[in-house]
Amino acid sequence: MKRRTFLEKSALATTGLLVTPQIFGSSSHISANDVLQIGVIGTGDRGGGLIRTMKQFPQLKVVAAADILPFRLEKAIENSDPGAKAYDNYRALLDDPNVDAVVVATPLSMHHHMAKEALQAGKHVYCEKTMTYQIKEALDLVSEVDKRPEQIFQVGHQYRYLPLYFKVAELIRGGAIGDVTNVYVQWNRNGDWRRPVPEPQYERIINWRMYKEYSGGLTAELHSHQIDFINWTFGAHPEKVIGFGSIDYWKDGRETFDNVNTILQYPNGMKVNCISLTANAYNGYLVEFRGSKGTIRLGIDTATLYWERPNSKMMGTLDGVSGATLKMIEEGRGIELGEEDPNGWEGTHYALQEFYESVRDGNEPVSNIHTGARTAISVRMAIDAMREGGQQEWKEEYEVMG
Repeated sequence: MKRRTFLEKSALATTGLLVTPQIFGSSSHISANDVLQIGVIGTGDRGGGLIRTMKQFPQLKVVAAADILPFRLEKAIENSDPGAKAYDNYRALLDDPNVDAVVVATPLSMHHHMAKEALQAGKHVYCEKTMTYQIKEALDLVSEVDKRPEQIFQVGHQYRYLPLYFKVAELIRGGAIGDVTNVYVQWNRNGDWRRPVPEPQYERIINWRMYKEYSGGLTAELHSHQIDFINWTFGAHPEKVIGFGSIDYWKDGRETFDNVNTILQYPNGMKVNCISLTANAYNGYLVEFRGSKGTIRLGIDTATLYWERPNSKMMGTLDGVSGATLKMIEEGRGIELGEEDPNGWEGTHYALQEFYESVRDGNEPVSNIHTGARTAISVRMAIDAMREGGQQEWKEEYEVMG
């Protein structure tokens, strides 16, 4: 759907006027009876979760699933719609004429070639984040999608689909907190990030996030969500990135870092500090936008605005501010910006809703090939800064994204 339409719908959701899934209408872009028939490639935690979420939408029907692990595939088929087909080779799923759209939820290193082959098979694509592992892969996918305007390509940065995130983005763009010179980002956990492995031969397949061959580690799997939202909010991308990463706590044979810290510099000089720990979970997920007039502290589904103590310059712009508000500022109390979602939805619900509507109406998703590529390149710059050292810089050839 168009961005304005989505914002209007999000506003309705936050006021409690939108209380049921709004997926209606008809289009030649989807199968008969307004049903989008979906094949899921990769049925691990994320792919399996998407299958279960899609069952809550009558217009989304999982008709096929593919995975090389039989026990995962069997469970996915059990959770899919009746009659869903199981494939141990994703290419056979792409050949299935009943599949209108494909969800790619495999390890990061596989996203590019699977998404590209799905596009070439004529399918719409919902590709999980990060969109690609390598920069050249992101640019290649942009070229592939741009040649196919009738096919929808959406990237699964689901957190920023929450109506609250649209609200926060609009406040920042509108100057509510003034000039933002720093964004502090963290996603901290206290755990080894491992999945249970039934047999040793499945270690690298199941715990692919631990190995550089498949994964960009914490930056790709966690910070990609936050970097994507920052890029989108400011309509920009980092010009330069530096970073440090190491394995400091979980010395268990993993290859990807368990302690990362990167700094991204944007065109206006804004610095973004990204920290992820696996041995300390204090404050968990957090994005703080620090502006000259105030700070917005954003969680996954909460946001609080804290005004700066007014100086003489700011006082001239604070017409109508009550004594109670000034007292609140003096006491450092914040204004809650979000309310409980009336649908009980998470970001994934809203993201899947838009995927359906984008296919139905032929509109570009908010999280699309171009925003996905910018984020993938930004993330890869951060990974390379940590792995290779030195400063990574945005290059002119990355601008082919339109």
